[in-house]
Amino acid sequence: MKPRGDSVAILTHFGRKSGKPFQVQIWWVEIDGGVWLGSLDPGRGWVRNLKASGRAVLDRGRGDEPIRCEWVADKAELERFRQQIRRKYPILSRLLALFFPRESCAFRAHPTPDSR
Repeated sequence: MKPRGDSVAILTHFGRKSGKPFQVQIWWVEIDGGVWLGSLDPGRGWVRNLKASGRAVLDRGRGDEPIRCEWVADKAELERFRQQIRRKYPILSRLLALFFPRESCAFRAHPTPDSR
């Protein structure tokens, strides 16, 4: 799996019980100079894994960046994330929202020396 420029990143997350690494392609945005990640489905495996441990590695095409992810619970902050997603992915984000009208979720990523 390879990241595609500035639009899609590869997130390596770790199993809640096994600690085994898994990879998924995800959208990401920058807000106030920091990286934010999210999903239209809070029940996805990578979301549950990040909620449990916060440990991950992100590759945005510049190599692996160990990160700690913080769940965003504040509704105003979550709306800021949604607005940035709509700006960065104007067509596809709206299409997906039509077909998957779920409550989205987000994480604020913080760089770490090593998240493994």
